[in-house]
Amino acid sequence: MDKENIIKHYCAKAERAVRRMSRKEIGDIYAISFWKDNVDDDPRRPVVTIGYNTVSHAEAQKQNASNAMEAKWNYAYWMQDDTGTLGGNDTMLRIYFKDEGLFYTLHELNKAEKQEENGNPEGYMMIEEKDRQMQEAFMDIVIEVANRLHRNETITRALGRDLPVIIHELEYYDQPVGWTAKANPTPLVTEFMEWYRSFAK
Repeated sequence: MDKENIIKHYCAKAERAVRRMSRKEIGDIYAISFWKDNVDDDPRRPVVTIGYNTVSHAEAQKQNASNAMEAKWNYAYWMQDDTGTLGGNDTMLRIYFKDEGLFYTLHELNKAEKQEENGNPEGYMMIEEKDRQMQEAFMDIVIEVANRLHRNETITRALGRDLPVIIHELEYYDQPVGWTAKANPTPLVTEFMEWYRSFAK
């Protein structure tokens, strides 16, 4: 499976997700969410859930957050209104991982775990390295998808202006914030980055 084919496939899915937002509070949307997780905590099934937040919702959440910027940029206070997903139980992604020599079966995992229990950790360490590489490969794809949404003006056409794509987990730390930095033109994420720096102190 060619990486470019997956990127194009996910771009099409992300475009549909953004167009669904345009049927809602188009003038009130200020940011798009790419929430990264793993289906059932399975590193072989990374997933991004696409959503958005609105100015009016952030304003309403100020009373529940420590300040207005936290209400605006911390996903815990967002609407969490999903419009699409990338990855997860996706056949194309599984084939890509297999072609890259990264995918493993549950039988292989169970065997490695038993070997580790018996004092032979090499097999399990190899599984952990595959997990790391699958996560990294998936996020490289996701970051490129976000970049193409900007470059192809998909967001602008659907929502009337370009908006930041915040790639995040439920916790905020340097790695996912780095994903966001790579996925957007710098001016779009300046305020988010300023909030993160103050939040991380």
